[in-house]
Amino acid sequence: MNKKNITPVTVILLAGGESKRIGLNMDKGCLKLMGINLIDRVISNITSMNTLIEKDILIIGPKKRFPYFDKVVEDIFPYKGPLGGIYSGLRFSRTFYNLVLGYDMPFIKSRLIEYMIQNINDHDIVIPTHSHGLMEPLCAIYSKNCLEIMEKNIKNGNLSVRSIFPFLKTRMIEEFEIRKYDPELLSFFNINYRSDFKKAEELDQERGKQRC
Repeated sequence: MNKKNITPVTVILLAGGESKRIGLNMDKGCLKLMGINLIDRVISNITSMNTLIEKDILIIGPKKRFPYFDKVVEDIFPYKGPLGGIYSGLRFSRTFYNLVLGYDMPFIKSRLIEYMIQNINDHDIVIPTHSHGLMEPLCAIYSKNCLEIMEKNIKNGNLSVRSIFPFLKTRMIEEFEIRKYDPELLSFFNINYRSDFKKAEELDQERGKQRC
């Protein structure tokens, strides 16, 4: 790809949850997979895409929980869930297009993200969809054109991220496209419960054996 035609994209990591479901009295971003903090694992996966993604990474969450990151943004509208977090990230971002990810998604495939970026064109949202229409709003690209409808919905109490899609130019990345780069759909695996973390450890071990 010609670097002159690369679309600059900021990474927005949503980290505002309280990690209550995992039940370990700690932020799940600090859980270690293969000796690496979960949040650092996600960042490492993304920053490997040097040719496509800006070095800007915004962490959306309480600053006191992430003192070792330079760019931590607190919610403009607190307690408004992922929609509020995405809105805050878009407000603070320096780029028009932004890749939004959950900070608990350790198996994101860089080639899938690169494909999504290549398919931005003039769309406002680029979002994977699979399993008969299941969309992945926390592994998607959003433009700043989303801000107006997001703010309106937040103020009206409509906090569903999906509710903004009909009002914006949306590009669905279909399952057959996704599987070219992520056959097992592991990019969308996220960790909410201890059983999820155990499964992530097992997947890491399996992948390690395959590399040997």
